[in-house]
Amino acid sequence: MGILGPEVIAKPVDPDAAIEFWRQRAKLTDAEAKALGAGAKQRAFYVSGLARRDLVQLVSDGIQTALENGETLADFKGRIAGAIAAEGWHGYRVENIFRTNMQTAYAAGRYKKMQAVKASRPYWQYLAILDKRTRPGHAILHLLVYPADHEFWAANYPPNGFRCRCGVRTLSARQVRSMGLDVQTNMPEPGVYTDPKTGMEYFVHFPGADKGFRSNPGKDWLDGLDLKKYPDLTPKSYEEQRGKGIIKPVSSNEELAKQIHDHASPFMANGAVRNVAFDRESYFMATNSRGNFWISQRDFSMEGGTFNPAANLKSAWNKIAKGEQLTFHEEYSVESLWHEIVHNRQTPTNAGGQNTVSRRMMETVTQWVARRTYPRFMEALGGKATHQAKVLKDGYGYKGYIRNFDRLLEVLGVADNPEALAYFEEVCRTQDRKSYLTAITDYLSRNGKAKANKSTIREVLGKTNYSEGAFDQWLGFYKLTE
Repeated sequence: MGILGPEVIAKPVDPDAAIEFWRQRAKLTDAEAKALGAGAKQRAFYVSGLARRDLVQLVSDGIQTALENGETLADFKGRIAGAIAAEGWHGYRVENIFRTNMQTAYAAGRYKKMQAVKASRPYWQYLAILDKRTRPGHAILHLLVYPADHEFWAANYPPNGFRCRCGVRTLSARQVRSMGLDVQTNMPEPGVYTDPKTGMEYFVHFPGADKGFRSNPGKDWLDGLDLKKYPDLTPKSYEEQRGKGIIKPVSSNEELAKQIHDHASPFMANGAVRNVAFDRESYFMATNSRGNFWISQRDFSMEGGTFNPAANLKSAWNKIAKGEQLTFHEEYSVESLWHEIVHNRQTPTNAGGQNTVSRRMMETVTQWVARRTYPRFMEALGGKATHQAKVLKDGYGYKGYIRNFDRLLEVLGVADNPEALAYFEEVCRTQDRKSYLTAITDYLSRNGKAKANKSTIREVLGKTNYSEGAFDQWLGFYKLTE
């Protein structure tokens, strides 16, 4: 069977329809997108796990610029460097985000143009690449022809999965007759696909799009959604539907515990929140890293005044729900909760005894990361961090450890930048807790402008429990300062 040759266009085509499609998509955080129905999601742009609205906008803007200027993956990576560093994304994840969304935008634009010539070219043919990377569920559809308005295209218009390279072309009735093509009327059924190059046979249970891709964004864009079933979705209308805050006001510890469960669980790697108890005395907050949280109702006398973790957190929650600005202690209570959530994103291994260096390093890294990333959680709740500079400088938790650690970074010339944050977040996600000391030592020895050997750095890290004055003396003793 012969197939048509490619259409040759002598000059670049401005992807105007693709750009138009992209501009109308509402920009939502992962938490906001999860609250929507399947249809409404087709009118939105979001990245799974991305909780900060500013980063969602940054990534979306990067894709739009790439569409407008014909930019490459490398260009895109440069434009969203802040999101890559803040989220600790690896190259594979960034490439998936770039290619999937670029392909979706181009496909939606092409769908619009294919609809415009439907009267003269009423049949569409599915085209797969047929190499070793092609999924059998996609390959089995190769060369199938369906009417342009057939329900098949509502669920199987490419891209039909991550890094899917399938395409669709239009055909006239004359071409279908001359090529002897059969026009399908029924949806594809399970069957056997035989690889023409290897002869390998694959039984395909579900021909067509992968899970999560069984939709047609271009069709949803052009047709609009069924407003009786789904709410209309634009950035403005979504804000009106959502209200000022994502979370709701609370009047009791029980209500707060329920909302912590609902809004903290999506961030946790070791299972959802199992229990929140308001009975801790010795610490502000604590967790067993397996979903159990303890929050103190005690008044702590601090340099900045009285800090009551439970009362301040409840007050912070209500202000975020109402769209009001938080005090330092209210914001710090959210950071304290986030610190415990970060523990629940770690591999829950034993960190060693209470006063061991391994446990001190684990808590230091956790606190260092939490102070720099808690604004993401606040954004996911519907609020905005306004006291982060003071939290970084004067936060109460493990204050001495953190100040000495920051002092060591300064002395070694290690930059407090997105690259460092991405590294320490990766340590939290992947390392056994007793190995944090080794991971920190390796990073500081590699990235310090002032060269120091690993054994010296390891020894100095073992002194972070000393007072700031005594720690400075240790820095001098190890000849890291004059």
